[in-house]
Amino acid sequence: MPELVESISCPKCGGPLTLAPGEVIVTCPYCGTASRFQGNKPFILRHSMLTARVDRDGALRILEGWMDGGVMKPDDLRKASRVTSLECTYLPFYVFEVDATTNYVGVLTRTGTNERRTGDLRRDFFWKILARRSGDFPTREFKLPLAFKVPFDTGGMVRDSRFLNAEVDEDEADRIAREQVDDHQRELLRDLVDTVESARTSIEVKDAEFLHAPIWFSSYTYRDRSYPILIDAASGEVIRGEIPPPSGGFGEFVKGAARDLFRR
Repeated sequence: MPELVESISCPKCGGPLTLAPGEVIVTCPYCGTASRFQGNKPFILRHSMLTARVDRDGALRILEGWMDGGVMKPDDLRKASRVTSLECTYLPFYVFEVDATTNYVGVLTRTGTNERRTGDLRRDFFWKILARRSGDFPTREFKLPLAFKVPFDTGGMVRDSRFLNAEVDEDEADRIAREQVDDHQRELLRDLVDTVESARTSIEVKDAEFLHAPIWFSSYTYRDRSYPILIDAASGEVIRGEIPPPSGGFGEFVKGAARDLFRR
């Protein structure tokens, strides 16, 4: 791949492209076309994005609202905190429409009867795979808001946002998705049986799509420590926010828990 870095052109508009080491799919900054380059032959992919409905000011308001309330947060969190960074980054994902059927044999022991059970566990998923190899993004926690999906358009991106290309191609993402769906089906079997004697899952990938999702990456300081918060720029939901630990010992912990309980 390194030999291609200096000589790539967009197969659709001809614009110059930069493909960094490790990246296998690059999005044209001029026309938005996503291409996979292999053996000097480009493959154009179906490419979408999620509309960013939350701008920088909106992200700050969401941060303030998150700090104002919620379970186990310090009373002075908003007052004593300072936002130190806020950047919108477009992350690449593959989304697979998957039908999964697991044929299982197991034993239900929780009722005390040791009931032997067999059957099929059927589930449909829109399964997402982050197309980056590094980073600690909570992909399983992220509820991808596909209702805000639109064709990719560089003109619709958040101003001064950062854009990441894919480091995982669609074949590898397909393999990872199948493995994760199989593992997830086995997790779901725990609701049906306590001991799994055999489980075989058939997986049908009905459709696949490559898309970019805008995420606000933020950090704030509280009592001289830094904590991260991730915000979905499409839905406005907080994907994950790290809460400072209680600083006043067990007494403050109990007080905060009681306050949050009776606030509901």
